[in-house]
Amino acid sequence: MKAWSNIQISPKDPEIIKINNLGKNLGKLSVNVCQIRELITRFEVCHFKYQQHLRKIKDSIINLQPDIDPAKIGINHVQHGEDAWKNDVTGRSLTGQQYLWAIRKWLSDDPQWKIPDHYNKKLGQQIQKWLGEKNPVKMRLIRLLIARLTWDWKSYEELQHGGEYKDLKLQVCSMDICHYAFPANLDLLLQGIGEMKPVEKFEGCGSFDNNIKSFIENKFSILNDMLKSLSEAGKSDKSKLTKAWLIACLAKTIKEQVNLSEPIAELVN
Repeated sequence: MKAWSNIQISPKDPEIIKINNLGKNLGKLSVNVCQIRELITRFEVCHFKYQQHLRKIKDSIINLQPDIDPAKIGINHVQHGEDAWKNDVTGRSLTGQQYLWAIRKWLSDDPQWKIPDHYNKKLGQQIQKWLGEKNPVKMRLIRLLIARLTWDWKSYEELQHGGEYKDLKLQVCSMDICHYAFPANLDLLLQGIGEMKPVEKFEGCGSFDNNIKSFIENKFSILNDMLKSLSEAGKSDKSKLTKAWLIACLAKTIKEQVNLSEPIAELVN
C-alpha cells in the first residue's frame, strides 16, 4: 500500500481494490507512468502550492509524461541545510530557516554563536519572548520541532517517546514550512510551547480549509468526467486505460484528503 501512503485507507476499501486491480491488469508500467504515480503519492492538499501541483499532475496524466521529476521535489526545503533557501524563489525556505536559527538560538543560548547574515533579529527577539524561560519539557518539544522541520527522522522518532503534553507534541509533529498556514501556525505553536498548552483550532499537516475543500470538490468532479470519457473509449486501448488508472488514483487521493463522500465514477457498480 506504499503508493497510497499520503491517505488513510483500508486495504479492504472497495475503490482501492478496484483501482489496484486495474493497475495490475495494465502489466509492466513505463518509467514515465511510474513517476506520475509517484507524483500522485506525494500530493498533499495542505501544501501551499497544492493548486499548481494538481495542475501539473493532471497535465502529466494527459500527456503520459511527468511534468516534473519527482526526485527534484523539495530540493529547496530546509531539510537540505542552511543554504537550501538560496535557490528558492518563493522566499518560504528563507523564512523557515530564519525560524530555525531563532529557535536554535533560544535552545542553545550560546553567547559565541555567530549570527548568520540573513538572521531576522526582530523574529529572534519575538521567539525568545514567546518561549520564555527554559525547562526540560519546552526544550524537548523544541528539539522535536527542529527535527520535524528539518526532516531529521532519526531524532524525530527518538524524541517522540515518553514525556507529557501529548497534544502539544502531536501539534509539533504536524508542522512543516510547506503548509498553507505557515508561518502563522508556527507562531501559534511557539506561543503554545511557551505557555505549555496546545493551540486551539490548530492547522497542521493534513488539514484543509473551506476554500481548499471547495476547490478540490470542483477538481474531483472534473476528474470524474474525464474518467467516464476514458472508460467508455479505452476498454481495449492501453494508453487510455493507463490514463484512466492514473486519474482514478488521483481522484481517490484528493477525495480522501478532504473527506468527500461522492464515489469515483468509473468504480460505481
